[in-house]
Amino acid sequence: MRSKGSLVLAFDIGATWLRAALADGEGRILHKLTMRTARESRALEAQLVKVAQELLNKARALSGHVIAAGVGCIGPLDIREGVILQPSNLPVEHVEVRHVLREVLHGLPVYVLNDCTTACYGEWLLGAGRGLRNLAYVAIGTGIGGGAVVDGHLLLGWRGNAVEVGHLVVDARGRLKCGCGGRGHWEAYCSGAGMPRFLAYWASERGLNKHELKVAFGKELTRLTVKDIFAAARRNHPIALEFLEEVALLNAAGLASVINAFSPELLIVDGSVALENYELIVEKALDRLGEFALNEVPLIRPAAFGRDAVLMGAAALAIRPPEELVKSC
Repeated sequence: MRSKGSLVLAFDIGATWLRAALADGEGRILHKLTMRTARESRALEAQLVKVAQELLNKARALSGHVIAAGVGCIGPLDIREGVILQPSNLPVEHVEVRHVLREVLHGLPVYVLNDCTTACYGEWLLGAGRGLRNLAYVAIGTGIGGGAVVDGHLLLGWRGNAVEVGHLVVDARGRLKCGCGGRGHWEAYCSGAGMPRFLAYWASERGLNKHELKVAFGKELTRLTVKDIFAAARRNHPIALEFLEEVALLNAAGLASVINAFSPELLIVDGSVALENYELIVEKALDRLGEFALNEVPLIRPAAFGRDAVLMGAAALAIRPPEELVKSC
């Protein structure tokens, strides 16, 4: 049982942003910090220590006592050691997350998981998936990631890198290379980082010239962002709309693969690209799901916590750590 003054620390270590929070035993955030993620291994460890000390000072000011910390972070990871290994989108390696936080917390428990698995756990324990025994979580943002709960068990996998759904193959021809080095991965085509590159390839396949593309999107392809693609689609430009139909097909293949693999009662969709462009990304994909799904298509709904999904999941890890994680640590 948690005593009345029990508090937890929560960390969301992303490729661009580091978010941290002090939360109570019900998962209510009492204080939150946001900053750019340090881009060197030892600098990131020092940043975590500084942030943890600031949150501990805030806890003392509130007359509370911290009992544990939860961390959701970019992978790949070794969850047994609590170490970030060598992510493809942040120039760090072997960041000893658990070790440095346990030191500043004087040996208190520190639970470390992949960011999307962490977000999935938060949605299961505190959010949209509360009370269910089978759910899947997919985040389509700068990258694509996922998490799953099957028969009441959070799936972790060896070293904690299960449910890396962004690296499902959706293009057997392997036309594009993913940031991880693999070919044909979902993330390479349909993520915020991947879509502009996919558009360039798709346009060249169709023989579209630079002038046509500049008219459609308002700038040169080399300067194009995913926001420009969606802006053109909202202006009903036919090139943008046709391209998003291709994206919808691949998203449908990816989402159907998740449904076929995990047979969830609920599929939670998260991530900035999906949530900010729901009708263009999620709804278009849902129209094509029947072409790929074997299992019954479950209820599909947006995440309850949005931008704070990983942070809320990290708080949930500290409040009620999953048995599978406690055993692995």
